[in-house]
Amino acid sequence: MKSLDRLEKGALALGIRLDEKQLEQFEHYYAMLIETNKVMNLTSITEWEDVVDKHFIDSLSIVRVARLKENDRIMDMGTGAGFPGIPLKIAFPDTRMTLMDSLNKRIGFLKHVISELELENIEAVHSRAEDLARKPEYREQFDLCVSRAVANMSTLSEYCLPFVKIGGKFVPYKSGNVSEELNKSQKAIAILGGKISHVDNYTLMGTDASRSLIIVDKVRMTGKTYPRKAGKPSKEPLS
Repeated sequence: MKSLDRLEKGALALGIRLDEKQLEQFEHYYAMLIETNKVMNLTSITEWEDVVDKHFIDSLSIVRVARLKENDRIMDMGTGAGFPGIPLKIAFPDTRMTLMDSLNKRIGFLKHVISELELENIEAVHSRAEDLARKPEYREQFDLCVSRAVANMSTLSEYCLPFVKIGGKFVPYKSGNVSEELNKSQKAIAILGGKISHVDNYTLMGTDASRSLIIVDKVRMTGKTYPRKAGKPSKEPLS
């Protein structure tokens, strides 16, 4: 039996109190992740303690910079194996969560997780950001868009900011030193209707890994030409 103390204490250090049901949901999610990972490449991190630190607690770390409120509508863009969206949904069950990924196999896994964990007000959508952001029911409808996807800030902002309503936030999770990347992306973020308001640099709990949470406020509507057609934001980032 693996110890849940590490998860419970890590969450408490962030001001999050997980009850018995939530701890069991995290444990069940871990079991599903590891089992499915045998046949589908979901994560290279598989040991319980490492998954707790580098996936679960890392995902929850957004509370350092953003308060997740009841009925907040949250988009997890490029969710992959469900990070940060599933941990956030478990810890904050009253939020409304959309998980989006371009690989249908991962979405199939996430739908199974949602069913097994009996999560409510959460959907897993198979799409590219360039396509989904064109749909009125998704465009500028979210209080918060988060992403741990690996992409430069200019590209990531073009994927994410079209989903955020004015007054909402886009918060990407980044590793290492991000100062140069941020400098290069300021113009793109402004074009897309955003403004960087804060950067939180910290060391991930239980590790020596440096992390950054970047808070981008949505201050104006995103122009209708963005995001550009599929592939353009990554091949030709705005500058």
